[in-house]
Amino acid sequence: MKIQTLAIALIVLFSRADFSYAQDALPPAYLTTQAFPDSVLNLSLLTRDNGKTTFGKIIEAHRGKKVFVDFWASWCRDCIVGYPKLEALIKDVDSTKVDFIFISVDKDETKWLNAIEKFNMKGGAHFRSETAWKNTLTNYIVLDWIPRYLIIDESGKVVLPKAVKVEHPDVLKKLTE
Repeated sequence: MKIQTLAIALIVLFSRADFSYAQDALPPAYLTTQAFPDSVLNLSLLTRDNGKTTFGKIIEAHRGKKVFVDFWASWCRDCIVGYPKLEALIKDVDSTKVDFIFISVDKDETKWLNAIEKFNMKGGAHFRSETAWKNTLTNYIVLDWIPRYLIIDESGKVVLPKAVKVEHPDVLKKLTE
């Protein structure tokens, strides 16, 4: 038994196992080098008042300003725990230059709306994907963790493809440069 345990320990020790986490995975390079494809821009999103819009219309409506996009869900502990820091960021940046967009991947509309109210999430525009986590936008950006933040510049180009914490060093830099 001791030899078997020792053998397993040595295999693990000397193997080149990669125990990386989704939140540490690098985003695809194409996110910062090419425009969103039509399949992503045409993604239908629900509004808080039961309306519908598309991701492309949202981005176009905010052209000329930087856009901070937050992918989140009501059931996501990290999203809820991190929201006060995001709220502080919203207050710290120039609202004439930066807009905040929240895209929920909740399946349940009621839980989504209740979370917005319960956690007093008033600092931006809220949308929900009809197909929850899996859709053309989340597939394109390779959404593997929430919260997930990305920043789009004034021309519609992604300048920060992935941050999972508001205090990521590039978040404030990209919003204020």
